[in-house]
Formats: sequence, structure tokens, C-alpha cells
Amino acid sequence: MTELLPLGGLGPRIDEAAGTETEPPSEPISLGEHETTESFPVSEADAEFLESMEQRFGAAPLGVSFGSDGQVTLSSDSFVGVLTLPSGVRVEVTPKRTVTRLLWALQYAFDTPVDSTDLETDFTSASSFFDAIGILFRTELRSVLSQGLHRDYVPTSSVEERVKGRIDVQRQLQRPSPVTTDFAVNYEAFTEDNDLNQAVLAALRVLIKLVGDDGLTSQLRAQERQLREFVSVASVQPAAVRRIELSRLNNHYAALLELVTLVLEREFFEDIRAGNQRSLALFVNMNTVFERIIERAFRSVARDRRDLRVYGQAAIPDLVDGPHAVSMQPDVLVRTTDERPVFVADAKWKTNPHSPSSRDVYQLTSYILSLEVPGVLVYPGGRVGIPPSTVGGYSLHSFAVATDSDASSYDDYVQALEGSVEELFEQFLVGGSGTALR
Repeated sequence: MTELLPLGGLGPRIDEAAGTETEPPSEPISLGEHETTESFPVSEADAEFLESMEQRFGAAPLGVSFGSDGQVTLSSDSFVGVLTLPSGVRVEVTPKRTVTRLLWALQYAFDTPVDSTDLETDFTSASSFFDAIGILFRTELRSVLSQGLHRDYVPTSSVEERVKGRIDVQRQLQRPSPVTTDFAVNYEAFTEDNDLNQAVLAALRVLIKLVGDDGLTSQLRAQERQLREFVSVASVQPAAVRRIELSRLNNHYAALLELVTLVLEREFFEDIRAGNQRSLALFVNMNTVFERIIERAFRSVARDRRDLRVYGQAAIPDLVDGPHAVSMQPDVLVRTTDERPVFVADAKWKTNPHSPSSRDVYQLTSYILSLEVPGVLVYPGGRVGIPPSTVGGYSLHSFAVATDSDASSYDDYVQALEGSVEELFEQFLVGGSGTALR
């Protein structure tokens, strides 16, 4: 799943000094990743909303701190998305590229065959971000509809002309006629109107309200009409979505269910109104998206090398035995076909030019020592790097993949991205033989 992880706590607010009106430094407030706004005054409603984000969201997509004068400072980390405050002020966090490239990154991560990637809109409105999610959702739902809606057995209560399943004795005794010609029964109906399809419909109805492109809205509404022929509108809770398990019979829902979870788990805060404004939010954690990108790119490159296999989130031996052992799962582990480890990689979505954190290095070091192979920290776009070093006689490198290429099409974007991963493989293999460099 594309998890949405917390960014840290929210600072306390000094109520007495809070501004009566929100005066943002810009409209909309636009942040790149790992950036901070100037401090600015906020209304009481906006201040309360910002303070409650972690409770409402389950995690805070923005860092929020209040100064002694009651003014607020907002900071971003690795979440990309849009937030609208009760006052109507919009906050956007972008990956410093056009939304098309965000769309390409999401498309590659979800392995979604989007057939209309000519959206070159700059990331200057909330709708453009929602459109990117909406395009992916539309494409995956189209694929599901073409393969057929999943049917499942659902507990059903109804009144039938003949006995079906089990008679509901209590309801039957409450029937108005002493001699009934129909029966209150409980039975299992084999139907498309099940939890999975109801969750898809619920997420679709949310997106329809938020996408800005008229053509996309029309396409999503047409899909809603298709679903409504078989699926009823129901209140769907995120916990229920998390409990849905796919099987070989409905595995074609896999990517769509991830998008459904993304939308419904981050479903827009309850209506918090200041005037007629509604507070909305949708954020994607680029750390988890980048991990998906790297795993898919590694698998693609390894397919051309018959002697290699790629494992995502692979369990590896712990360095410490006993009750204090910690489970270790690197993002990518490359092995030979006879299961000999070749090198290990950890993906880190960091777009600031500063050096990686010591935690990143320590984490990779534990993988290297446990597996006794070289290791690499993989970053996006060439913005971060560390000098190569040696750990226990094995090399530790950093490498940047081309997530920010100036490609003119999605196919060119994929070629550049996977080409940079091919270079990484060459760096760790001698003559393509599969022998790891120490």
C-alpha cells in the first residue's frame, strides 16, 4: 500500500495572540518539499484546523508551529498534495516539477497504462493535483470494468415469495397477515453490490467533486453511472477498506484498491465551515511512491539479465540475535538465480541538496554487514550524493535515478529513468557477469 506517514508533531498555539483573519504570504501558499513559509497571522478557525490535522488525518501532512505572537509557520517534508483551510486559503506542496511529471511518476509507480498524458498544466491549482489522481483512477477503473466487476456472497435480508436461505422467525412473526404468502428470509446473495465495489464507488464520488478538468469529470461521471447499475451508495470507512483482501479472482483490482485506499484513508476532513468554505486535503507520501518506482525499475532492468532476480521489501537476517533483534527489510535486494545476494539498495526520496542523514547511512550499513554485499542509497534526480566508502570490506555508494528528466513523453521519461538504473547495475556488476564489486 502507498502509506501516508506522519511528518512530526504540531506545536502549541497561543490563543490570545491568534490573528482574527488569515493573511497568507501568497495565494495560494506554495511549498516545495522540505521548505518553510514565512510566519503569518491566521484566523481562529484556521488555527484550530491546523492544530487538529494530526488527529483528523491520522498524521500531519504539514509541520505547524506557532510563534509567541500567535503567527503560524508551515513546513513541508516528503508529502505532496493540496490542503484548503476553512478560510479558503489553499496550501500546495509540489515536487518542483509540472504536474505532468508528477503524473508520470505516479503512473510508473502504480504501473498504470494511462493513455492521455498530455496534461502539461503547471502545478498552480488544487484541481491539477486531484486531476493527476483522477486520471490514474479513471484508467484503473476502466480496466476493472472491462474485465468485469467482482461478485461475492453478501448477507442479505429480504421478503420473498418462497423460502430462500433461512426464515427470519422474528420478522416473520411481525408480518401483518396471520396467513402470509411471502417469507422474511436471510440468505447469501452472490452480487456485485459488495464491500469492494462499494469502496470503489465511494472513492469515485469523492474524486468527482474535486477534479478540475471538465472532460475528466465527465468521464468519471460516466463510470459512476456504470457502477450505480450494480452497486449501491454506502458509507465506507477506511478501516473496512483495509480489511479487504484480494484473491486470484479479483486481483485485477490491485492498483485500483490502492488508489481507493489513498482517497478514502485520506478522505477530506469533515465539513469545517467558515462561511461557505470547506476544508479539503489530499496528500501522497513521495517516500513510498519512490520506493515503488525503484522496485519496478530494478525489476525491469533485471529482466534483461537472466542471472539476476529482484526482491522488494525482502526479509534479511538480523545482526543481533535474541529478544532485541530488529526486523530488517531493505527496499530492494538483488540476488542471482541461485539466491546468492549481489547488492542491496535503499530508496530515499530527498530533493534537498544536503547530505543524507546519518540514519540513512546506518540503516544501509546494517544491511551491508548482514548480507556481506555492497550497498547503495538511491535518490531522485541527482540532487543528493555522498562520497563512496567501505563498510566491512564492502562498498557503500549513493546513486541518483532520472526522475526529473526533461523528457517530452512518458515513454521517453521511462527510458531515461530505467536507463539510469541500468547504469547503476553496471556500476555494481563486473562486465554484466553478476559478480558483485567489493
